[in-house]
Amino acid sequence: MPLNDPDPTDPNMLVGVMLPADADATRDMAYVFAEEFARLGYSREQLLWLFKNPYYGGAHGAYRSLGEQETLSIIDECLNVWGGMKVRVQDVNNDRTT
Repeated sequence: MPLNDPDPTDPNMLVGVMLPADADATRDMAYVFAEEFARLGYSREQLLWLFKNPYYGGAHGAYRSLGEQETLSIIDECLNVWGGMKVRVQDVNNDRTT
């Protein structure tokens, strides 16, 4: 079977489905996106841009459903909890032969 001609009987075929969600589920999803990117060090402006960008389908869908004010409220809350966290990676010499 050629790579670009998938077998319709293949049980491992990737299939996308739409699931019904209410306003609470949409709000929870927005919190997850905002928290994840706040923990990565995104600023308020960067987070809002992410929600406004149609390329990020889940975040953008939440933005369209909740509106800008509710989205900014979620972003601010997540930044208050996670925004001050700074991650620093430091190499340590563990050479115990000396």
